[in-house]
Amino acid sequence: MQGDSKQSIWLKLLTVVVFILFSAGSLAAFGYYAFQLILDLLHKEEVIAFNKGAMHMLGVGLSGGLLIYFMIYEIIYGKISESLNKKATRLAFIFMGSIFIFPRIIDYGVRQYIGHTGYVFCADQSHRWLHAQNLVFASNEEACTKFNGKERTAR
Repeated sequence: MQGDSKQSIWLKLLTVVVFILFSAGSLAAFGYYAFQLILDLLHKEEVIAFNKGAMHMLGVGLSGGLLIYFMIYEIIYGKISESLNKKATRLAFIFMGSIFIFPRIIDYGVRQYIGHTGYVFCADQSHRWLHAQNLVFASNEEACTKFNGKERTAR
């Protein structure tokens, strides 16, 4: 019986590590694309690529982080109290909702800002697959036709 307990704790710790990597990767993807978008907007780049699909990763990372917190809590303290469980459920609904709501809010804000600054939407350079959308905007039509999606320069 003692061996099962040790094996069980190692399995739980391995699960926590996997979820930490998953959540960190999700938050890193969100952070990278959000930072890139902010830099492009601030520097008024000729072409701005907005990865709307990456905006979903904020909610995914936060949801994973909440799950990690409670996995670790359960490993250390055992059973989770009913009041803590209620708080976690509320947070989980908020984080899960942000997966679907946050990208739409950001998309609206980006389109409003870009529309007011005179950028044009490059439909031929933009693409979509399920929830993953890469939207390309350019300062003029000529910049739209020149952009191939691979000419991003490192800062």
